[in-house]
Amino acid sequence: MASEAVKFHVLCYYHADASFGAIGGAICMIEIRKGRVFLSFIHGSRLDDPATRLSGTAKFKRSARVESPAAAADPALRDLVVQAAALRPWD
Repeated sequence: MASEAVKFHVLCYYHADASFGAIGGAICMIEIRKGRVFLSFIHGSRLDDPATRLSGTAKFKRSARVESPAAAADPALRDLVVQAAALRPWD
């Protein structure tokens, strides 16, 4: 089960039992940057993204822009969250 908390000034979902807490066990974060909403994944470079929703050039972190409430229901975003929740890189 995921834990939910405001960390790093954003809403984070993470595995509380992970080493390094919200960073090591990160599932995803809901971020607002420059008035835009993003679903971000600390371990995003490890996710399979056939719909090419993810962007970013950092070593691991990737983000998907969420254009509207309807876009938040995109099955490709759901798949990314499911994949991220299944990751356990600290094991």
